[in-house]
Amino acid sequence: MISNKKWQQLLALATTGEKLPKDATGEEKEAYESLVRDHKIMLETAEKHGIKNPEMYIPFEVEGDFL
Repeated sequence: MISNKKWQQLLALATTGEKLPKDATGEEKEAYESLVRDHKIMLETAEKHGIKNPEMYIPFEVEGDFL
């Protein structure tokens, strides 16, 4: 399972066009590729709808028991 912090790091890499580190796990590689694809789709959709400066983000973890 990828931690929330790692998801944020992967998203930062994917949205800036940086390469994934060579020591990334298979799960991280798959997540990175998914983020790159989702980011591309988001930009295309935003352009089609006239949205300027679209953002992708992974919310920080919320601690506590809310049930």
